Amino acid sequence: MSEIMSMAAMDYLKQGYHLLALKGKRPHPRYHTEWSWDESIHGSPYGPAEVAALDAIFDDPTVTGIAILIPENVLVADIDTEAAAALFVELAGGVPKDTVVARTTKGLHAWYLAPGFAKSFWLGDRTLLFKGFGGYVAVWPSKHFDESGNIDGGYSWITDFSDGIDFLPSGIVQPLLDQKNLAAIVAPYATETTAVWKLQLKDGKWTGWMEPEWNLSGLEMAVERAADGNQNNLIHWAACTARDDGVPFEVAMDRLTAAAIRGNHPRERAVSTIRSAYRRPRG
Repeated sequence: MSEIMSMAAMDYLKQGYHLLALKGKRPHPRYHTEWSWDESIHGSPYGPAEVAALDAIFDDPTVTGIAILIPENVLVADIDTEAAAALFVELAGGVPKDTVVARTTKGLHAWYLAPGFAKSFWLGDRTLLFKGFGGYVAVWPSKHFDESGNIDGGYSWITDFSDGIDFLPSGIVQPLLDQKNLAAIVAPYATETTAVWKLQLKDGKWTGWMEPEWNLSGLEMAVERAADGNQNNLIHWAACTARDDGVPFEVAMDRLTAAAIRGNHPRERAVSTIRSAYRRPRG
């Protein structure tokens, strides 16, 4: 088991994921006195010394699993109860085939590309958890533990594609780029206002004030990557989402137009589409 875990960790690292070694459900205290995105296990070990250091961790018999730290712009639906499953089906209509899914002992982890998200959140009064950046999920070949700390199963990848490594999805984000039916979940949360503290030196004294800063990075990325033939629809959706979330017209016009130009979409058409979205009544 330890050899398989070490090989799996190597494969995850080569795909660019940040990892934690687990002991039970938690980061292993021997290897993670503190952990964060930057303080996780990441990078591709090439030299013999680096490979040996990785093996020393994941060949340790007290290491019971591997966790992937969830990147920004990605959410993982943790479907582990009947109520969570019912809410998930109500919102997403089921698990689409192009979504990477992992089976857990209690349910499923469904991975989604979710532009603009940078944290976890609950839906339905803490019924369904979407884990995001700052969180982690255990992955194959980790063991699963019950509430008493006893092993009651494990994790496995469920994929419709296989390159001979049936436990490893060939990238988690890429298969989701063209996913269409996540809008119902993403749209209400796709923008975020951040209160930024700014300082100014005046008359020899520092004064500060709070200033809103709009985070449209997810919407910008979606517009920039829009497939040919679907660009106008996606720009209109992004503009309506920004409008409904209170983003000022001037901010949306500036950011989304620039994103459309980066995606080789005609500027005049993008401007017209964004303006039309802001003129359209809400609802």
